[in-house]
Formats: sequence, structure tokens, C-alpha cells
Amino acid sequence: MRRHISSALKILTKVFLEKTYSNMAFHGENVSDMTTKLVLGVLDENVKIEYILGKLVKKKPQNIIHILLKIGTYALLSLTDVPAFAIVSECVEVAKMNGKSANAGFVNAVLKKVANKEYGLPSKEDENYLSVIYSKPQWFVKKLINQYGREKAEEILSASPFEYEHIRVNSRLSTLEDVKKRLDKAGDKYVESEVGGLILRATKAVSDMFRAGLITYQSPSSILAVYSLGITDGKDALDLCSAPGGKAVLMSELTPNGNVVACDLHEHRVKLIGTYKDRMRADNVKTQKLDATKFELSFENAFDYVLLDAPCSCFGTFRKHPDVFLSRDENDIAEIAKTQKEILKNAVRYLKIGGTLVYSTCTIFDEENRQVVETVLEDGKYELEKITFETDVLNNMFKQNDGTIALLPHEEYDGFYIARIRRKS
Repeated sequence: MRRHISSALKILTKVFLEKTYSNMAFHGENVSDMTTKLVLGVLDENVKIEYILGKLVKKKPQNIIHILLKIGTYALLSLTDVPAFAIVSECVEVAKMNGKSANAGFVNAVLKKVANKEYGLPSKEDENYLSVIYSKPQWFVKKLINQYGREKAEEILSASPFEYEHIRVNSRLSTLEDVKKRLDKAGDKYVESEVGGLILRATKAVSDMFRAGLITYQSPSSILAVYSLGITDGKDALDLCSAPGGKAVLMSELTPNGNVVACDLHEHRVKLIGTYKDRMRADNVKTQKLDATKFELSFENAFDYVLLDAPCSCFGTFRKHPDVFLSRDENDIAEIAKTQKEILKNAVRYLKIGGTLVYSTCTIFDEENRQVVETVLEDGKYELEKITFETDVLNNMFKQNDGTIALLPHEEYDGFYIARIRRKS
């Protein structure tokens, strides 16, 4: 247990103190399943853990000890198969290993109080009840309630983390049936998804197929955004904020005899797109470094389809990325929305007359979604167009749409917003 706690402390120090994204903090570390559980668990339960420690500790301890207490608290709350005394003892030893012997007694005392439940959680009547119980910032809870109502807000807050992966098949190199046969041969279990992919665990067989370019990891919400374009073969498409490139590559498979231009702001992100398209053999994807907030004259009236998966607050992905609440807060939303409006006003001008644009985000707040889209509908040149799909399953799922789809986090779906806009003149 000591090794797992020590490794989790190292990774979480990167996240909390160095502001590293959690998925990047794991890079270069040899981690166990238990370490991963501790890291993601602390991030997911951070608000509740801080509330508990705030009840037990008068003065917030120094950074590394505070992080260690968070790990110990999460372990005591969640690891029912590990004796409480062992968790407390191992955390004390990890403190000593990290040159904090003077704090070992403090760690021991605080975690014993956690183990003995010498704290209380808020009652249902308390203002911060939902925030603590579901371990989300109070501002986030209030904003959800204001937009969705309390019942729907609780449904969103209680959405369980999705523990599986979603893959789709590279239609250039394989078929769904071939991939299923390979998985069957390896003894891997899977379930077909509504968007035509597979839900499964990331096994060796899956990793081998990924490296060979036969499949790729892509969320169903992301795939829906591309399908909402209704791309037909031979047409030209633009993916304006493309990195890492998954949507552009899928677009290129839908128009194998057309071209897809995939852009992003920074050179290293453009290289990510290049790596992605090369692995998937997507030769009709062309990459370009571009600041989407600046109008690109050479793109004017040039594309049949434009996908704008806009930079956003990412609050719809909190189940996968609980550290989003460490890097973003409510104050960021207005500034992000301002940038989104700038990009969208450029993006619609890149459409040919009769062309289609999909605006999408992985957030769940109107300021970044509907309110942004409305800014380009005002002059009458553009209109929302009902989203239809090629399969009855998807058409039945979204048959009531008005040209927009708002997905809330549930099962394999991230919180996502999709709007289909047609240029009229």
C-alpha cells in the first residue's frame, strides 16, 4: 500500500502544485491500478475531502502534507477492503519518506479522526449539501440548478464515472466485424454502441489494433458531432480547431474523394493532428497552423462543410477529467464565450452558399452553447437545420431536435452541445 500512496502523492503533487493536467501527470510514471484509483478518486472527491479536513484541522497544513491527507482520507472513505489502521500507518510512513518526519504525528492524528468519523457532513437543509455530497464546487451546483432545475441538476451531479473506453473502426483499414472477430479471439468482451463503435476495456488486443491504425479511441459525443454534419463524399470540409485530429480523420473517412483541412493554433498541436492522420492513413487530411480568431481570406466561401468544435470550459467532461474544476471556474466562462463568438463569426463565412457548419462544445452551459450560436443567426444569412443521421437508432434518439442537440453526461456520453447551421445566402 505504501508504494501506491507514495506514487499517488507524486502524481497529485504535479496536479495540485504544478497545475499539470491529470492525464499528463501520469506520463513517465510507472503506476499501478491502485495508484490510478487513488489519484482519480482524490480528484473526483476533492470538494468533499476538503470539507472533511476543514472540519478536523483548524489551519490548512503545508502543501505536500495536505495532499497526503487527501489521499489518506479518500482511502479511508473508499477502500473498504484495506484496514483503516494500515492506511493510517502507511500514510505516516510516506510522510517520513518525503522528509516530513516532523509532521508524521500530525498525519497520524488527523487520519485517525477521519477513520473514527469525527466529523459531520451537511444536512439536506444546508446550502452546500449538494456541493459536498456530490463533491462539486458550490458555484457549479448553483449554475446547474439555475439552468436545469434542482431535479435535473442532481441527475447531472450523480452521473457515475464511465470506466470503459469507446472505440470506432477505421473504415479505410478494417470493418466492425473484423475487429469483433479479433476481440473474440482474444477473449475480450465488448458492447456495440449507438454510434456504431464498441464499448470495452483497453486490453492488449485493443492496444495492438490502435497502434496498427485499425481502430481509434473516440467518444460517442465527438462522433455525433461529425455525423451531424451529414457529409457526402467528394465534398471539401474544414475542421477549424482540430487537435488532436479525431474528428478531422472521421470526416475524411466520410468524404474519401474529398479533402479535409485540419487547423489549430499552435505548431505542436498541428503535429498531433499529423501523427493522428498518419496512424489512420488519412491522406486526404491536410494540416495548417491557423489562429481561428483571425479571419482567413483564402477560406472565404470555400467549404461545403465546416466543423467548429470550439475551445470551451470542458465542464461536460467532469466525469473523465475531474481536475477540470482545478483549472477552470465560473469566471472563465464569459471570456471563453467571447472567443467562441469571434471564431464562429469567422467560421460561417468559410461556408459556400448552402453549406453546413456544426458548432460543438464539450460543456453544458448556455453561455458557451445556445447563446453563442444565436449571435450568427441574427442577420438572416444562416439558420438552424434539423439534424438527421443515417441510422434509425440515432434518428429515433434525437428525433425532436430543432437543429441542436444537448447531451448531458450519462453512461458513455460526455456532456456535449451540437448545433447544425446552414448558410442560406
